[in-house]
Amino acid sequence: MLDLPCKLDDIFREFSRGRHLSAQDGDIYIALEQRPDDYILLFGRLGFELVHDARGFYYFAGSNRGIAGGIQRLALFVYILIDWLADSGESITEALAGKAFAVDALPHLASDRYRGYLAHVDVENADGLADIIRTMDNFGFAKQMGDGSFRFLPPVHRIVDACIASNRETVPTDVTQEPESC
Repeated sequence: MLDLPCKLDDIFREFSRGRHLSAQDGDIYIALEQRPDDYILLFGRLGFELVHDARGFYYFAGSNRGIAGGIQRLALFVYILIDWLADSGESITEALAGKAFAVDALPHLASDRYRGYLAHVDVENADGLADIIRTMDNFGFAKQMGDGSFRFLPPVHRIVDACIASNRETVPTDVTQEPESC
């Protein structure tokens, strides 16, 4: 008889819908942590690449099921918050490590600049922001608290990584070089 890891059905269901699992996910995360190599091997045999990120979370590589069209919204939301934190001198590291943010105090709709950014991804009001936070919660990037706040979970680093990679692709490597003449 094959010795399958415990919680396999629950774990597969979460990964197949695009969720990232971290310590916040309790028993299913503990099951992954107890036998990570078994899960990696088993999912690999089924054609899935299970990634164990050293920052404390798991996900299926290449999976953006359910968020493919909305990843720009999530990335922009995180970018605006990080930009605002940097401008106000607050710790970005603390923010990404789980600092609680009151939804009604977010900077996203407080300035023309940020509202302009959000208009590009069809977010124009507090309902749009709430939808982004709900999506981040559903996919394991953030946790909504009962008091109208949220905090980031370790998988948010994937969004930050994507922002950094995207920025590297769009910014010239040699910024001192003069542009070519026409």
